[in-house]
Amino acid sequence: RRAVRQQVALGAQVIKYMSTGGVLSNVSGGLGRAMTDEEMKAIIDTAHGLGRKVATHSHGVAGTKAAVAAGVDTIDHGSFLDDEAIRAMKANGTWLVPTMMAPAAALEFARAGLLPPATIPKAEEAAAAAFASHSKAFAAGVKVAFGTDTGVSKHGDNAKEFAMMVKAGMSPAQALKAATVNAAEALGRSASIGTIEPGKDADIIAVAGSPLEDVTRMEKVDFVMRHGVVHKANGTRRAFPAD
Repeated sequence: RRAVRQQVALGAQVIKYMSTGGVLSNVSGGLGRAMTDEEMKAIIDTAHGLGRKVATHSHGVAGTKAAVAAGVDTIDHGSFLDDEAIRAMKANGTWLVPTMMAPAAALEFARAGLLPPATIPKAEEAAAAAFASHSKAFAAGVKVAFGTDTGVSKHGDNAKEFAMMVKAGMSPAQALKAATVNAAEALGRSASIGTIEPGKDADIIAVAGSPLEDVTRMEKVDFVMRHGVVHKANGTRRAFPAD
């Protein structure tokens, strides 16, 4: 509780904690549960009381189920999901942020010898399970918000997540909604971002051609507007006020 209050005092808008071990943690403790029910509930209740959403890093299914039961807002990764976990997420309205790029990137780096030895079996395990888990969650109608865990994968490659989501069973429209309307809702920021409406932040990107026909078009952005200021147009980077 004290740690949550300290982070909020320092300006944190969202609280994130680890329900399970991590793939890139240089320990051999695996991807299993890392916190008790009481610890999770203390974090989540304190953050919610201070008006903050709570995300949790979670791979192993036991950690995911415990976090959902404790009232967490988003499950980040969700690499191992069984039917019970999926039912609980639907019943509680818990968001899944699948970060499908992350286990694939971690596995690539591990096999290339770029990660410590202790991370390699964890990367193999998570990559093998994640695609099937996410496909099952998508098909079941779990709420999904876009996220990439970029930093594990290369900065600038973020949009490759769209094609991976579509391969796992989403339509292009569903994947785009996950990155806009859904992501804003998951963060509790629908009043200012997520859709193009009067009074919102005017954060807009555009691509050449419809991503509904080919979602990989999202990987080449031709136009960027941030708070009504155009920073890139027709492939040229600049900053000038919008008309």
